[in-house]
Amino acid sequence: MNMRSRIMLSEEEFLNLPDTPGKHELLDGELTHLPPAKHYHSIIAKRLTHLLATVLDDSRVWHEDAYWLREGRWLIPDLSVSWPDQAMQTGWYKGSPMLAIEIASRGNTAQELESKTALYLEDGAAEVWVLYPKTQTIVVSRKNDIQRITPGKSYYCELLDLTIVGDFWASEE
Repeated sequence: MNMRSRIMLSEEEFLNLPDTPGKHELLDGELTHLPPAKHYHSIIAKRLTHLLATVLDDSRVWHEDAYWLREGRWLIPDLSVSWPDQAMQTGWYKGSPMLAIEIASRGNTAQELESKTALYLEDGAAEVWVLYPKTQTIVVSRKNDIQRITPGKSYYCELLDLTIVGDFWASEE
């Protein structure tokens, strides 16, 4: 059962929320709460982190780090790659990451994932990857291009000089 209520918060209220399990984001003043990730979600995130570490210094690869896009917009991608010279402000990255990666889970709606993708790109992300574990599909979005990577196919990311091969997906452990 998916019970959602619309909660509007100021940025100050959002920043003063108590620590609770799960992930909290602010999209144009509306609070989004996602439940804690299941283990399979974490396996995928861990595999991606290791893959990204083959081409990047780990000082740029982040797991659930917050990005302050602009007033009223705070997003926390499951994984991200910060820009080499990305500014920080009061302990948070300012602007979109270079690469935002979202792993679709039970707490996400298609509309939220599409909206977040658009916001990341609008605020300067070079690419956004949305991974769909159930279908083993990756949707790669750039400002003027969307690619759907289906099971058994590979994706070459020019941005990182990295290929994700078709056997990337882990079975649920």
